[in-house]
Formats: sequence, structure tokens, C-alpha cells
Amino acid sequence: MAAGIAGLAAAASLSGAVAAAAAPAAPKWSRCPDAAKGPNPAECADIRVPLSWADPHGRSISLHLSRLPALDKRHRLGSLLFNPGGPGGEGAESISEYGRVLLPKALQDRFDIVGFDPRGVGKSTAVSCGGPGLSPRVPVFPKNGTQFAAIQRQSRTYGTSCVKHSAPGLVANVDTPSAARDMDAIRVALGEKKISFLGVSYGTFLGQTYARLFPQRVGTMVLDGAMDHAVGPRAFLYQEASEVSRVFGLFARWCSATTSCALHGQNVTKVWDDLLARAAREPIPAPHAQGGATRVNDEAIRMVLTNLLLLGPTSTVLPSTWPALGDAIARARAGDASAMADNSAVGQPQDAYAAIGCQDFPPQLRGYADAAARLKHVRALSPHTGGASEAWLMTDLCASWPLPASDPWTARRITGVPPVLVASTRHDPSTPLVWAQGLHREIAGSGLLVADVIGHTAFFNSACARDAEAGYLISGRLPSVHCTA
Repeated sequence: MAAGIAGLAAAASLSGAVAAAAAPAAPKWSRCPDAAKGPNPAECADIRVPLSWADPHGRSISLHLSRLPALDKRHRLGSLLFNPGGPGGEGAESISEYGRVLLPKALQDRFDIVGFDPRGVGKSTAVSCGGPGLSPRVPVFPKNGTQFAAIQRQSRTYGTSCVKHSAPGLVANVDTPSAARDMDAIRVALGEKKISFLGVSYGTFLGQTYARLFPQRVGTMVLDGAMDHAVGPRAFLYQEASEVSRVFGLFARWCSATTSCALHGQNVTKVWDDLLARAAREPIPAPHAQGGATRVNDEAIRMVLTNLLLLGPTSTVLPSTWPALGDAIARARAGDASAMADNSAVGQPQDAYAAIGCQDFPPQLRGYADAAARLKHVRALSPHTGGASEAWLMTDLCASWPLPASDPWTARRITGVPPVLVASTRHDPSTPLVWAQGLHREIAGSGLLVADVIGHTAFFNSACARDAEAGYLISGRLPSVHCTA
């Protein structure tokens, strides 16, 4: 595609931008206000980077960092950057509050663990919008051209609010290549010749972009829960929505057979279908919702799956979300959809998520007929979940985004890097295994680790994979293990 060729040319022209910009000052670390209690608390700092790497001496923005210094200073290997996904995940908070729990002790011993809020996110110079990304008053899955036009107006209005309420020029510069150049500025500020990286979910796209732009600066790198920028918007939707459907079927069987699930012993798929039909006839009240809609229809219920289906029953670092999904279904059937409202993508702010996602994963819709054709196809792939997915969330959010995508879909070969480890679970409802397989083929010399479990990312759902990833990050040797748990 012409846009992809232009994007590659722009990347090549900017590849030396970090060197051309004034080197960021060394961070001035101090204890993080939100640091977890206990010994060796996290330290926080801020650095400045250019708003636009095309103008490295122009206006600057702030990046917020947190650090857990290596516990074994004698055997310290360097700095390990961590990104928790999103887009829009606050890496600094993840490390300052939860780093000692999230990351294996082996990594904490050997690395300074550094979390950072990417540009547009959290305590960095952040995108600020107005209202929810998906309005409860606007359809999620359009049935006609009029409804599709309402989705477009919502997208345009929300995007315009982001531009209006954010720092001048910020929304146009929150693309992932810019964030990857920020990573190299962080490396320079930390005084490291090379950087190691652990990225999950969207963090895999940030990591692969860094590896493409700065292959000689990569130490070790884990990309877990992979985004594949080569698939394009249709496969993005079809593959993810199909996997959501498949994992929902696994959840339904688990819930029916598991005593800790609120729907134990019942036909969970039928309960779900009946609930959707009821909510389509008359939205269900959500009297105790902490945000979002006060009444929940079938579309908002479907869009709960983008959150509550993510962490499967083997998740140990973070609690499984499956019991919460079972409980939310049971409560909604009893007449209180508050948990559905709180966990649905409908009615919630999507500030950084939308601003970054629309730069990198645009739906490239060609009008209502195109949207309708995609929906028809995806519904055939997902009869009970109806196309619910983050891919459709991104389709709605970006249906008429007011700024052009600066980093649209394209295939890119990544060469010249040390062995990179790509990881996935067998059944991931957010980033399907096929994406990890594609990314593995695109990164020369990479390894692929597949954990035979269910859930988003091997790191959060497989103790075996987590240990294997830690061992690789320390040694640089790709693992040969087969993880069944």
C-alpha cells in the first residue's frame, strides 16, 4: 500500500532522531507516592522528550517513569523496560504498585525494572477527551445506514474532544513509532547501551516497533500476546472475534462444571442467549453501576467480554476474570446489570486507547456497506458473541476519527536483532495465537513459545511460560520448553 511505503520512508528518515535531539537528562529518582509498602520501594522520575520526533528541538512533553532497582546489584544485567499493554496501559503505576508481585524474583534480582507511561498516557503528558468513547445512546453494531452514521458522528465528536482537551499537537503524535523513539530516549537517560524489554498485549507492538527502528539497541525482548500489524483491519476483526467466540464456549463449559461459578450446573450458553434476547427487548437496570450506563442493552452486555473473558482459570499472577463474568451474568439475569455496566466497553472513557489505536489500527471502512459486510461475516463466525471484540471496539472508536492514521496496517520484516521471544497461549481471546505465529515469521531468528492454556498472554496465565520468559530475558537463550500449565 502507498501509505505503508510512505510510512517506511518516514521511519527511515527519522531513525536518527534520538541521536539528533538533545540527550534527555538523567532521571532524578525519588520514592514513588504510590509505591507498594515494604523494602526496596519503587522510585519515580520524569524526563522530557520531543512532542514530534520530526522536530526534535521543538516543543517537548513529559514521560513518567518508575523503577525497581535490581535486588542483586553485584549481578545486575541492566534495565528491563515493561509495558502492560492497552494501548493506554500505565506502566509506571504497574511497576510502582505491583511490580514486586507481577514479575518473577529472578528478574527483580538481575534487572532494574523500569515501568513507563507512554506518551499520551497516565502521568506522562496525557490525552484528555470528553465523555465515553462509545456512548450508551449510540448503537455498537449498526443495523442500517442511519445507525452507522451515528457511530461515525460519535467517533468524530469524541476524537475532536480529545484534540481540544489535550496539549496542542499531542493527539497527532501519540502513534507507536513515536512512543518507540521515546523508549530509546529512556534508554539514553538510563545510561544503557542496550535495553531489555517485556511487553504484553499492545506492548508487543511497541516492542516490535522499537526492534525495527533500533535493532542494535535490543538486549533481550519478550513479546507476549502478540499484535501482528500485517493482518489488516478485516482479519484483525475476523480472527479476534472468532477467538472470543471460541473462548466464550470454553468459559461456558468451565462455568457449568465449576462449583465456584455462579451458573454452576446450568446451560450457560442458553442463559447467555436468553439474557441477550431479554436485554434487546428492554434494557436491564444497573442501579449500582460506578460509571457507564444506568441501563444495559444486549450490545453493551456483549462488550463486557472484551474485559471479563481475558484471564482464564489458570491465571495466578492476576485473579481469573471468569468467576466475575459468571457472577455478572447471574446478577443481570436477576435484574441488576450493574456489573455489566461497570465492565462493558460501552459508556466508558477510552482516551489514550482510542487516540493511540486510531493511529495504528484504523478500520479503513468504506462506508456502511463495508461495515455491514464485515458484521455479517463476523456474526457467522461468532453466533453467541455476535462479533464482540476489541477489534470491533476499535472499528467503532475510529470509524470517523478526525486525524489521519500515521502508522496504518502494513507488513514489516524485522532483522538485525538478537533472538526475540514471541509468546502466546493456545486460546487467547484478545490476541489470537495466529498473530503470534505471524509475528514470529516476521522477526528473523525469533522463537515462539505457546502455552497450552486459555487466557490473554502466557505471562499472566501460565506459570511455566512466565518462568521460561524470565530465564530467557536473563540468559538470552530461547527456551525449548513445552508449557501445559
